[in-house]
Amino acid sequence: MRVCVPNITSKSGNIVINEVELNPYGNLHSDVYEWVELYNPTEEDIDLSGWTLSTTHGKTVTVYLSGVIKSHGYYVYKRGKQWLDNEDESVVLKDPYGFEIDRTPKLSDDDNDAYTWQRCDDSWIFAYETEGAENNCPTPSPTPSPTPTPTPTLTPTPTPTTIYVPDDYAKIQWAVNHASAGDTIIVRDGIYYESITVSKQLTIKSEKGTANCIVNGTGSDVFTLEADGIRIEGFTITGGSDGIHILSNNNTIINNIIRSNNDDGIELRSNNNIISNNNISSNNDDGIVFYDSDNNSISNNIIRSNKWYGLYLWYSNNNTIRKNEFINDGLSVYRSYGNIVENNKVNGKPLVYLEDESYKIIDNAGQIILVKCKNITVRNAEIKNTDVGIELFESDNCLISNNSITSNMYGIRLEQSSNNIVSNNIIRSNKWYGILIGGNNNSIIENDIESNKYGINFLRNSNNNSISENIIRSNKYGIRIWFSNENIICLNNFINNTYNADSYNSTNIWNSTEKITYTYRGSKFKNYMGNYWDNYTGSDENGDGIGDIPYSINTDKDKCPLIEPFENYFVPTPTPTPTPSPTPTPTPTPTCYPPPSPNPYVWKEHLNTTKFGESGIVSAVIDGDTIDVSGIGRVRLADIDTPEKWEEGYEEAKEFVENLTLGKKVYLDIDDFCITGKYGRIIAVVYAPYGNECFVNLNQMLLKEGYAEISDYYNEFSPYDWVYEPLEVLCQFDFEPPEKPYPSIAGTFIGEIIPNKTIIARKLYTYACEGTGGHTEYALICNDSFCAEAKWYGYKGDWHNISFNRTVILMPDESYNLKIVTGSYPQIHHNKTIKNENGMIKCKTFKDVNGIKHEWIPAIKLLT
Repeated sequence: MRVCVPNITSKSGNIVINEVELNPYGNLHSDVYEWVELYNPTEEDIDLSGWTLSTTHGKTVTVYLSGVIKSHGYYVYKRGKQWLDNEDESVVLKDPYGFEIDRTPKLSDDDNDAYTWQRCDDSWIFAYETEGAENNCPTPSPTPSPTPTPTPTLTPTPTPTTIYVPDDYAKIQWAVNHASAGDTIIVRDGIYYESITVSKQLTIKSEKGTANCIVNGTGSDVFTLEADGIRIEGFTITGGSDGIHILSNNNTIINNIIRSNNDDGIELRSNNNIISNNNISSNNDDGIVFYDSDNNSISNNIIRSNKWYGLYLWYSNNNTIRKNEFINDGLSVYRSYGNIVENNKVNGKPLVYLEDESYKIIDNAGQIILVKCKNITVRNAEIKNTDVGIELFESDNCLISNNSITSNMYGIRLEQSSNNIVSNNIIRSNKWYGILIGGNNNSIIENDIESNKYGINFLRNSNNNSISENIIRSNKYGIRIWFSNENIICLNNFINNTYNADSYNSTNIWNSTEKITYTYRGSKFKNYMGNYWDNYTGSDENGDGIGDIPYSINTDKDKCPLIEPFENYFVPTPTPTPTPSPTPTPTPTPTCYPPPSPNPYVWKEHLNTTKFGESGIVSAVIDGDTIDVSGIGRVRLADIDTPEKWEEGYEEAKEFVENLTLGKKVYLDIDDFCITGKYGRIIAVVYAPYGNECFVNLNQMLLKEGYAEISDYYNEFSPYDWVYEPLEVLCQFDFEPPEKPYPSIAGTFIGEIIPNKTIIARKLYTYACEGTGGHTEYALICNDSFCAEAKWYGYKGDWHNISFNRTVILMPDESYNLKIVTGSYPQIHHNKTIKNENGMIKCKTFKDVNGIKHEWIPAIKLLT
């Protein structure tokens, strides 16, 4: 059936909407498209960048076009998901300046077929589709009747009127009151002190631009838009509450200066608006703020030095933010999704905005915003003079490390974000928060947090976070925690803050939960350790470096406050050699030998001196106490001597070391004190393979087997202990698959692991159910002195194994917290506790992906 409807004429000499497919054949399937065809009747090619198509029935959808439509050519815009209503739909075409160029009549199509609405001169017909080609317009034929039927006379549309201010009306508001919808108001140069409410579709523009056409709101909103389709152009808008308050849809704000208003430059509570080519600066709240506003376009604006946010999105979705320049300003989002943010600059650097992304590295940005992201690394960035330096919203398992974040409104903001690591950053001179924590299980480690209003601030219900080894100084509040519990705050320095700590309605742990070995003023101690507070007034009667009375934090307290800054407890102090009685000359204090320059025996630029911090394959055994480790250097086994080449026992010692190490992977504990010895070789304890799943202290083993003697040099090690203590053997931890691995489902396991021997691990392996992709996506092992985490990077390479960010060493009979987040179908032990020769794992809870709790344990192996 063909139906004709009257045409709504487009502006002459321009592009027209030529054909519309509302309801294509197979519309219930995902591989079909609704589409609109444009036709260019002019003699010139036309660039469609910035042109829009909008729907008008039901929810308004606006799409942006791109590309070029050739002279007398066609352009088809297709969209895969339903965007055109099947009843009473009218499609509107606008140019980049927001002027309406064409509009279809109301069209309906109830059938899934290949019929479309097609333009035919002064009407539209319903005919078989002609996508990209001439329409199926009928050929006119002579009317056989001698009496022609008269053509109906259409009611003429009122001609739009142009009104001038102050010629026709002295005030802009008076001109608005007397204008009709569709009129244009042109405002000549001058200063207009008024607040203007526009409740009809009008174009209001200055005659000569912003320089001398100023509208001052005298404390009220300068422009309030209450009707759809309004255009405001070419004004300096100042002195108001809001510069422009938009309550209606499909408006255009273009080529204005909006500055020095008491609240926001532009406040939106509406949809499908265009805000382009404006200069928005020095407003006393936000430059632009969206409240529940969708499908707006913000482009080519300069947004500068507004008091709060340059652009703030609050519950606002599917907006397009392109090619804006933020200067001493930036972007912030809250519960806003599906926004396109691209090609924007903040202080000359890229504004990096990621949503639903993972496994990316960011190292150059003027501002960084992550929404619903996972496993993003932000490193080595210098971010200053923006609103929020780095913002994470609903983003987990990210690493923020080695950045300089200074002179912003907020430094780092974690909102509803968990399991992130913030480490080794300089966070300084931010107006409000250095770090804002809104989430759980985040780790804040080794940061310099200085001269902010709040060094670290917790949002309500932010629990189980770890704050350690930070220098928190010269802030108004060093740390503030409200309504948050079970956070561990230890080994931090609080120096020169107006208020070191503020805790309200919160119970947290302000010291290590296990004893730590440390050196204080030349003596070794093992104790619980809290934080250093520069205003602590308690005593230290026993000289162990721990205060005798707690440090009070409102209703909370640090039970083990440090007498000195925490780093002083971990700097090794050499023990002076006493002067022998018969000799008046004292024995010199041991010192480290300066390494040769260049050093031929060290092959890696920076050596990690933590236990098991370095590892490699042994490429050569020089003698019984010296080996070459690939990629590391020549290693001299600490505090032992084996026979030299000309001495008895040389070959036996060398052969013993070759059998244990040559061609095999070893781990090193490099001396913290000196790193290298007299000849430039690396001084270390070497851990060599021992059996199938263990590593042994090779230095100690050579002593116990009689291949070496003690030669106790100045370093961190105690070789005499090796003689009397049991052989140090570190093993892997394997809980093999159960006999019945099903039922299985992905979920989150939380429990504890208690080994009965020393365990070493760099990786976690997950046993998968046969034929499935069962794996662990995230693992965390913690006690009071360390945390190690491992993350999954997809089905590539050795995907059954995930690697920890540090070597894990678990001591016998000690308890460690264990968290495992599994994916797909791992093998499951359906028990609350499992034991074997390695130790035991206990389940506190296993919550599956459906939210159901079980007493289950995933089958895993900790291995090197």
